[in-house]
Amino acid sequence: MNMIYGVKDKPKFSQTLIFAIQQLLAIMAATLVVPVITNAATGSTLSPAAALFGAGIGTLVYLLFTKFRSPVFLGSSFAFLGSMAAAFAGGVSMSLGYVGLILGAVFAGLVYVVIALIVKFAGVGWLQKLMPVVVIGPTVAIIGLSLAGNAVSDLVSGSVTDASGAALASPLVTILCGLVALFVTMLCSTYGKKMVRLIPFILGILAGYAVAAIFTAIGNAAGIDALKVLDFSKLSVLWENGVTLKTFVNYELITKDFVFLKAIDGLKELNGSYISAVAVAYVPVAFVVFAEHVADHENISSIIGHDLLVDPGLSRTLLGDGLATTLASLFGA
Repeated sequence: MNMIYGVKDKPKFSQTLIFAIQQLLAIMAATLVVPVITNAATGSTLSPAAALFGAGIGTLVYLLFTKFRSPVFLGSSFAFLGSMAAAFAGGVSMSLGYVGLILGAVFAGLVYVVIALIVKFAGVGWLQKLMPVVVIGPTVAIIGLSLAGNAVSDLVSGSVTDASGAALASPLVTILCGLVALFVTMLCSTYGKKMVRLIPFILGILAGYAVAAIFTAIGNAAGIDALKVLDFSKLSVLWENGVTLKTFVNYELITKDFVFLKAIDGLKELNGSYISAVAVAYVPVAFVVFAEHVADHENISSIIGHDLLVDPGLSRTLLGDGLATTLASLFGA
């Protein structure tokens, strides 16, 4: 696949806005799901909104380090789910668990810094021998396949529920909506022309939502609960109350949902054994995520026809990713 635009090209503002929306849609689900899964596993109260905020801060830091020559978004990594659970399990309180999340990100960032320094002085030749495509490919695939269960469980339930909280829509209907979104995305990215090929996620999501809306409309009209996939009640409330800045900005996020604010009380409980436990939980996984980092950049390099491991260079992308990971952890998972 060859992109129409290169790294240094500047599309029209309207097109840039559309591309930005697509990027947000493509990564938003993955970024928001990490705190949701962690909350369910540990009883923590990580905020998906804070995670998205942290991802945005991290991405800006990364872009500054790479001098805006590497079109990469940094979001939450599913590879650290086990490490995050270990941070909470090893803490004597929930507050100490939040401290562990930040410490873990620092350790992961330090791994990136060390590797970046090695790459800076030794080049990337040794890395290509140590981690060829046959090693990196399966590593990234395993990370993705390990999440298949979460994807399927999310897909088979609609947003309309009964009094007990159980989804009303038939799993067959919701799976059909998901398959429509998937196949439209695949067809647009493979056979689309010009702009269609550049925004497959937007078109796929719209197609899947349209099918779900049709099923829901039929279900509401005919009184068939199995077809009720979407919950339009929130849209009705939005329509009745109007749209204001408060609709989109959660002011409470600034006062209570950032991780570093939740971690303050846990600092007094910090000790050497807990720090060691967090290091053991995070450092090995950081090397796995390093393989993911290399794979992502090689992938994007093949798409844009520009080797990002050479320019801006793997040392810069690693340093940017390491610092971004540490800073993002202060706000969200």
